Amino acid sequence: MLELLCSETDDSLLYEEFVGRFLPDIQRECEKRCKARKLDLHIGIQISHEIFERVRKYKTFRKDKIHLEDDRRGIIVYLLRISTSLFNDYYRKQHKSLLLHRTYFNDLYDLANSKSNPIELKDQKDFALKILQKLNKNEQKVVLADLEYKRNSKYLPDDVTETLSEQLGVEKDTIRKIRKRAIKKLTDFINEFN
Repeated sequence: MLELLCSETDDSLLYEEFVGRFLPDIQRECEKRCKARKLDLHIGIQISHEIFERVRKYKTFRKDKIHLEDDRRGIIVYLLRISTSLFNDYYRKQHKSLLLHRTYFNDLYDLANSKSNPIELKDQKDFALKILQKLNKNEQKVVLADLEYKRNSKYLPDDVTETLSEQLGVEKDTIRKIRKRAIKKLTDFINEFN
C-alpha cells in the first residue's frame, strides 16, 4: 500500500487508509518518546501527524530498503526513522530559541531600556548619535542592520547580507570586514569615553 501511495499523484483514498492503519501505532511510539524525554504528549501527537504528511509529500519509501520479513513492522520502522528526524528538528528549534547570543548591542539596548529620567535618556541618545557619527556611511548601515536583525542570532541572515552588499556596492565577504572594523571603532570609542 505504501509503495502505491508513493507512486500515485491522486492519493487521497490511499492516504486516508494508510493513516488509519498506522497512525495508532506511530502515535503510541511518539507518546512513549515524549514520556521518556519529559515532553508534553501533544508534541508526540503533532509529530506523529507530521510523519504522515512527510510521507505523502516526499514519497521516498522504497521496499527494497526494508530488511525485515514482516512488511508491517518494516513500514513502522521506516515511519519511526522519520519521527527521529522530526524529534531532532523539534529539539534544534527549542535549543535555538533558548540560545540568545549576547552581542555588544545588547549592552546598548539594555542601557536604552533601563528606567531613566528624561535627562539621562537625552544623554544616552546624544552618546549613541556621537558613536554613530564616528562611523562612515557603510559602517553605519552595517551596524544598523546588526541592531535590527541580530538580537536572537549570532550571524546576519544571508538575504540581509546580500541586500547590504548590493546597496553598498561591495562583495558579501566585505560586509563582515566592514562590521568588524565598525565594532572596533565603537568599542575603542566606548573605552575611550569610559
